[in-house]
Amino acid sequence: MTLKLLNYKLGITIILLVCSSFSMFAQSVVNGTVQSSTDNLPLIGATVVEKGTNNGTSTDIDGKFSLEVSESASLIVSYLGYKSKEVNVIGEDMMILLDDDATTLDEVVVVGYGTQKKSDLVSAVTKTDLSKAVATPTSDVTEMLRGRISGLQVEVGGGTLRPGGSSEILFRGRGSIEGNISGIYVVDGVVRTGGIEDINPDDIESVEFLKDASAQAIYGSRAVNGVVLITTKRGRTDKISVSYHGYLSSKSIERNFNVYSGEEFAQLKREATRANDADDAYPSDEDIFSETELESIANKEYVDWEEELLRKGFVNSQSIGISGGTDFTKVYASLNYFKEDGIIPTSSYRRNNLRLNVDQKITDRISTTFDLNLLNDFAERASNVNVITFSPLGRAYDDNGELVQFPSGEELTGTNPLWNLRESDHDDKGNDFVITVIPKWDITDHLQYQFKGSMTRRNSERGQYLSSLHSSGDSDFGIARIENQLRENYLIENILTYDNQINLNHKFNVTLVQAVDENKYSSTFTEGRGFTNESLGYDGITNAIGSVSVNRNKTQFRTSSYMGRARYNLLNKYMFAATMRADGASVNAAGFKWTYNPAAAFAWKIHNEAFLENVEAIDELKLRVSYGSLANALSRPYASLFTADGQNYVFDGQSASGYSPSSALPNVNLKHETITTFNVGLDFSIVKRFLQGSIEYYDSRTTDLLLRRGVPSTSGYTFTYFNAGEVQNTGIELGLKANVINTPDFRWSISTNWSNNKNKILDLYDDAEGNPITEDDTYRYYVGQPIGVIRTYQFDGIWQEGDDFENAPQANPESTDPQENLRPGDIRISDVNGVDEDGNVTNTPDGKITQEDRVFINPNPKWFGSLSSNLSYKGFDLLVDFYAVQGATKVNPFLSVFNNGGTLQGKANGVKVPYYTPENPSTTYPRPNFDSAPKYLGALAVKDASYVRLRTVKLGYTLPAAVNEKLNTEMINLYVTATNLFTQTEYLGYSPEVNIRDTFSSADSGYPDSKVWTFGLKIQL
Repeated sequence: MTLKLLNYKLGITIILLVCSSFSMFAQSVVNGTVQSSTDNLPLIGATVVEKGTNNGTSTDIDGKFSLEVSESASLIVSYLGYKSKEVNVIGEDMMILLDDDATTLDEVVVVGYGTQKKSDLVSAVTKTDLSKAVATPTSDVTEMLRGRISGLQVEVGGGTLRPGGSSEILFRGRGSIEGNISGIYVVDGVVRTGGIEDINPDDIESVEFLKDASAQAIYGSRAVNGVVLITTKRGRTDKISVSYHGYLSSKSIERNFNVYSGEEFAQLKREATRANDADDAYPSDEDIFSETELESIANKEYVDWEEELLRKGFVNSQSIGISGGTDFTKVYASLNYFKEDGIIPTSSYRRNNLRLNVDQKITDRISTTFDLNLLNDFAERASNVNVITFSPLGRAYDDNGELVQFPSGEELTGTNPLWNLRESDHDDKGNDFVITVIPKWDITDHLQYQFKGSMTRRNSERGQYLSSLHSSGDSDFGIARIENQLRENYLIENILTYDNQINLNHKFNVTLVQAVDENKYSSTFTEGRGFTNESLGYDGITNAIGSVSVNRNKTQFRTSSYMGRARYNLLNKYMFAATMRADGASVNAAGFKWTYNPAAAFAWKIHNEAFLENVEAIDELKLRVSYGSLANALSRPYASLFTADGQNYVFDGQSASGYSPSSALPNVNLKHETITTFNVGLDFSIVKRFLQGSIEYYDSRTTDLLLRRGVPSTSGYTFTYFNAGEVQNTGIELGLKANVINTPDFRWSISTNWSNNKNKILDLYDDAEGNPITEDDTYRYYVGQPIGVIRTYQFDGIWQEGDDFENAPQANPESTDPQENLRPGDIRISDVNGVDEDGNVTNTPDGKITQEDRVFINPNPKWFGSLSSNLSYKGFDLLVDFYAVQGATKVNPFLSVFNNGGTLQGKANGVKVPYYTPENPSTTYPRPNFDSAPKYLGALAVKDASYVRLRTVKLGYTLPAAVNEKLNTEMINLYVTATNLFTQTEYLGYSPEVNIRDTFSSADSGYPDSKVWTFGLKIQL
């Protein structure tokens, strides 16, 4: 037995020796796939070389390669933007994952219908620094982008800052007057209709922005105002990884103004009534104030409505993500709970997210992805809250601690805002889901077909109830309103991509797309008045005994598209790209159904030229030039068709139902406007990537502008839409990053981006006789001025004792609106222009105030940008981020609108200003007047809205590896973040970005900004 075993082992040894001697000369073929370890996306064009030889190849469109190598060989796999990796050949089918190299300039960016190395970009595409973006604790992903991308403004407006609110993006100025100005969002390759409220920031892998026409043309007419590409996380082929991110935030009000205290408001009211006395004498307090107000003044007991109404806001966000998979199946799943209680009572938002991303390999050449995103949210909207304007005189509660309806003690005066809060409900509920399925077939090593199918569905219900005790519902015995909305979107795309490389000198990529999509929207608004039983609120709308009205709205929009894009890289120096997309839209006028969006671009890698090969200081120097024309649609559909509105009427004593023409006269020749953009950019990196960045210049012209024009009332219409005129936007954008210190233990980088934009209307239209029209006061179109320009009289101070009132231009009877009885304390207006006998403006004063004396004021900022500093020392990291807007101008309603306390009549409280009195003659604000608002108050309210904001300070600490090893975790990070820590501005208000709501309006037109402190924890298992 022993002898047999010895002979067996000896035989095996001889066989192995013989085989190994032959293997010295044997060759084998190894196949493999190279992917990013971060998101498992294929790395196209990665280099695979047998170690110690010149034998190599590059990966195809799906990251695959095939290479004949020696037995027991090792492979060196490299890809710009990733760390090179050496792997031993094991088997014939290998999966190789490369890790990101944060110190490398070159990185992979999403460009739409594929990815591309940053160094090979021909168009203007910017990748957001996601680590900075997610430092802002918010449910609004759009808000995270503020200051992260040059040229991109995030517009906060109606309800943006409220819990659950969402903002809008404005890119490179307003290129349209009546057309669409909103950018679009593309999430995992699917164009979103509306916003991206359902995206959990913790699910985002990367955010890119397409900036020029060459980059945007792939999405056609809808992309003309910018494209935000969002890529979510995907599963990884390694051990199951669990991540947790939770944070708690506290919010407090931020403002840079004071309101009048009780004593100050009482004096304001005395001054306002005194101004109407011919002898300038104060009336007695008994003639001015109610008994309750007199009692309040006598006892010095005043109501601080801000203290009564506002509270600390609170945010609780909890997210958990799971990632894992095999070579065949990879899964990423996440859950998110987000809850915010606003700083105004009855304002809150709750959101629940579920995401499931699955990548399934079916065969060697067939795979598919399946993405599912579910959202359920609920919002309470703040009711009509008079935080600033309500009088501090009186009482909020009676002696028993119960709310009083009229704090001043007089009926028909202002209702206690706390009372109205109690007697109203305003809720918004929503559910949506997005399902995307993308099968892929690698027809050959270089040719791939994708089918993309996606369905989005969102339904929402908004309910409002104003009880019979509410100030707006008392006369109707209660008002109930319910609005149901349904949005549906279907998308189908067929995508064919050819990617090949002929040696190292020629690279080709061709993408063809055929797409159809359909958008449906429907809403039903129901209002009922009069309720004997109010316990059900708006749920009892069917029991309304008064008037009931129902309004139904439905729209449908279909598009069919074809797109072709070709890219060519010659010698790794000269790169070309050409794109054409044709879009056919169902809502376009007959004869103008199709629009065409051509674009082309060229890039030159100057650093690869021989004359720079020995210049070590230059890492990269690339020049980009692009040109393209994209169509832009009107913001409202059916403008070329006759439409009618439902109209009930009485005929022969009986109620009847009919229709009346809508306000817009249809225009059968209405077509898209065209936005043509020239863009030149320079990307650079110097001194071993110590300084890197890019600079862009663009000139964008919009022709065949979509405009409105009034029509004779005899036509039965008010206005019509038509094409005419031209708008220009020009600007410069700069993005820089300096890696000041870069050692293993200590890193410090500074980054900034800066943008300016000049907007101007170049041309309008001609009159019936062919003469050019340069002004349209009705719709505020002015040649030579920007869109949305402010046109008003010029404030010139306050009239004082001893001034020449008799010869004042604004008192001249020949003025357009002569101001009689001009006196000290009134607003002075500049006489800047005159008119000659032919009606021409002379640009010299003429001693009277006419329409020609109005001046133009540009509301747009001269520039805006951000400055960030990132420090990391061992486990500590510190982010300090500033954001600035300079040269912006707004009309401040706190200084001009009665409902915001701006008219100084002593009837509503407001922002405290040094107003004029005979004893203290102000030169900046007029004299109060109880009977009327100061004339020309709108001119005084035009104020500089520039600001500098310390937006984010984030300090974090990551536990050392030894601690993670003991806890069996990969990473634990704790951080504290301060947001909106301070804002330096001269603009009086809660925020220089948004004017708070008209306080007597129920419209969702503003919400106070806030300072936020956040404590967070991240764990990776």
